[in-house]
Amino acid sequence: MRRHEQAQTGENLIYYSFDLFEPFPQVPCVISTRLGGVSEGYLRSLNLSFRVGDEEQSVITNRSRFYTAVGIEAEAIVAQAQLVHGTHIAMVTSQSPCGVQHKFAETDGLVTNVPNRALFIPVADCAAVAFFDPKQRVIAMIHAGWKGVIGRIVQKMISTMNEAYGSNPSDILVSVSPSIGPCCYEVREDLVAVFTTAFPTQAHSFFLWQADGTIHLDMWAAIRWQLQESAIQDEHIEISSICTACHTDLFYSHRTEKGKTGRFGGLAVLH
Repeated sequence: MRRHEQAQTGENLIYYSFDLFEPFPQVPCVISTRLGGVSEGYLRSLNLSFRVGDEEQSVITNRSRFYTAVGIEAEAIVAQAQLVHGTHIAMVTSQSPCGVQHKFAETDGLVTNVPNRALFIPVADCAAVAFFDPKQRVIAMIHAGWKGVIGRIVQKMISTMNEAYGSNPSDILVSVSPSIGPCCYEVREDLVAVFTTAFPTQAHSFFLWQADGTIHLDMWAAIRWQLQESAIQDEHIEISSICTACHTDLFYSHRTEKGKTGRFGGLAVLH
């Protein structure tokens, strides 16, 4: 990932882009941080969510700053209103409304081949996963938490791109945002059982048994495996490997901050 910093009044706005997407300037794909906004208290400072108790005007200011920093107009944004930790994917067409007043309710994935529709996914520990097919010119974004991964949302998006737009999985590029890493993602044994039911032969490689008896989930490994199972080439996968729970100076973390936190976001657009 590449770090970008833009001067603001007060704290500089920092965001990241992916090396994988650098050869394709027509497809900006970026990840915000929590730095460079106006939100206060536990939401400091670039909170991009209206649903975490922030002042509406603060979120509007934060989003405006972020969109301006990455060169995208607010009227082009297609955002999710409510993440449901599921596998529903919404297709964005030329007839789909966009802009600050429109949001897709109850979905965890957005996909389009329409230029100038910027797909936005808010997260805090879960991963924002971006997809780009440079041959068919298709972009997609999903919210991938453990429930979505259990439901194979990663593979479902690849299938959707193939069936709806003719994308060959071998052509698709995939980037995975900062999210909670295996260093910090402690889980209970019942979740191991759920993963084992869903992935009988592979689940053991998604967990790390610690010396103190605790169990940690490696979501990055689970996402990578689903990508590989869907015929995504290894050289077409970029996982940031930055743990949000370790870096609350840069990112919001729902777990580390015990639910009292904001949301950063992943954004991709096809120009």
